[in-house]
Amino acid sequence: MKREFSRRAFLAGAASTGALAALGLAGCSQQGDADQSRTGSSSGTQANPMPEWAQRLNVDIAATLPGNTSEEIDITETKTCDVVVVGAGCSGTNTAVRAAELGLRVILLEKTNTIGGASLKSWAPSAYNSSYAIAAGDETDTNPIIEQWVADSHWRVDAAAIRQLVNSAGEAIDWMSDNGWKFTYLGMGASMTALPDYSERGPLFKAMIEKYVAPTGEVLTNTSAKHLVVSDGGEVTGVVAVDENGAGIQIDAKAVVIATGGYGANADMVRAAFNFAGVFAGLPQNIGEGLEMAWAAGAQKPTNFGGQMLHQTLARATDKLVDEFDDFPAKYPMILTYVANVLNVGSTGARFRNEALVLDAVPSANSSTYQGSYHYVVISQTLMDVLQAEGLAGLGVDYRIGMPPEYKPDFELDTPWENITAVFDKMVEVNAGFKGSTLEELAQAAGMDESIFSHQFEEYEGFCATGSDTQFGKSTKYLNALGEGPYYAIITEENNLCSWGGLLTNTDYEVLDYERIPVPGLYAVGNDAGGNLYNDTYVGFGIGMANTITSGYLCGTKLAEKL
Repeated sequence: MKREFSRRAFLAGAASTGALAALGLAGCSQQGDADQSRTGSSSGTQANPMPEWAQRLNVDIAATLPGNTSEEIDITETKTCDVVVVGAGCSGTNTAVRAAELGLRVILLEKTNTIGGASLKSWAPSAYNSSYAIAAGDETDTNPIIEQWVADSHWRVDAAAIRQLVNSAGEAIDWMSDNGWKFTYLGMGASMTALPDYSERGPLFKAMIEKYVAPTGEVLTNTSAKHLVVSDGGEVTGVVAVDENGAGIQIDAKAVVIATGGYGANADMVRAAFNFAGVFAGLPQNIGEGLEMAWAAGAQKPTNFGGQMLHQTLARATDKLVDEFDDFPAKYPMILTYVANVLNVGSTGARFRNEALVLDAVPSANSSTYQGSYHYVVISQTLMDVLQAEGLAGLGVDYRIGMPPEYKPDFELDTPWENITAVFDKMVEVNAGFKGSTLEELAQAAGMDESIFSHQFEEYEGFCATGSDTQFGKSTKYLNALGEGPYYAIITEENNLCSWGGLLTNTDYEVLDYERIPVPGLYAVGNDAGGNLYNDTYVGFGIGMANTITSGYLCGTKLAEKL
């Protein structure tokens, strides 16, 4: 494609809207000149900047997008600034605050009435060589970590971006600390550093905004960005938004930063891009409109588009049992999803992994979703009798059960599982699991293939008898024969924290087009800009939160250097 095509914006209007729908992108941006962009009117057609391979990428995404870029908006007010940031989560707020701290006039847009986004419910970032880590005696050579990360991603990442993130996260944490944030060093092998108490975070964000952004700029809450302002030459020169009263606002700026948190709450889009229909634990407002605006302005949808931040294993029964039983019994099914000493099978009844993977959250989640949106944890009356008498210790469990803190009940490994049959029968009654007196009955109830499941069961029992798992190599200490029925299948799903990626950026957080050339004036941070960090799976270890904090801090710094 010729260079000038990759620089130009898509036009609003019937002709180009149809073309976008065919390519998997719904909606378009406005014309380049200011008068046309104020009305959203259309004149003429536009060449498609995407190469053929990109046109084939996720062509069924069109129906899932919010469609904001095609709206015609009557502009009633115009504002001017150096930088407009779309989205006031941690990455967007850090961008705005850092840029304003260094002298830029910033307008921060947030479509809800809350500042802080998902960071208000997150836990801890990795922060190698922060002052907190150094004070604890943790000074880390990050080179092996970075090299392993890149190798584990099969080199389909931007190694420079990874190196910048890992080596700058400590600096970003210390910057936030200088601005009133007090973190807690956790270690845990990745210099994990916990955020302050949940109740403190909103006021801390507010204090930074009031100190740096407010004196020269603005924060507009309950204000939704709708599309980018793009010149005829393809330069992003602002954004059009609508306030809570429906009034249109055009904000002209030297740079626009997309920080909208991804599209994890857009279930149709996640399903189309990732073929996944699990549980979403992020924010309901993260539906992908920031990505749509950038795509419409010529931004690349990278080849690894679709990745999700899968992290925690959940039992569908949990929410349905908490009103029926005390906290510990209500969590029986979910606890077993974190135990290596039982059998895991997919929807067909075939075993799909070494169950010891459940001891590490990211491998557990990724191995599960590779074979579908859910799997089954199989338990038998024989094992239930052991649990009722001796607790998990009776199964040989001698390790920490790695459940999320908000789900984990207070119990010891040798605590007897009282009333266990009533709990699992209730799980079946509320359609969160299945029961069968025989293997065949369980397979029929759960929709598994009877022959596949029966053969797998017999094979697994043989591994337990010999102490040698020739299928997946599970350690002998985790092999427990299921024995006699009845049998239960716990419906087990993976928790999606958020999407990552969707835009490709360089180390200056400039958004790249399909020739990997920066789209002038367009930047992205946080989850929207994770496409250069991972191949097809999230690496874990607090990197998501580290990227959120650090990308905002660095982007604000780099904007001040450029503008």
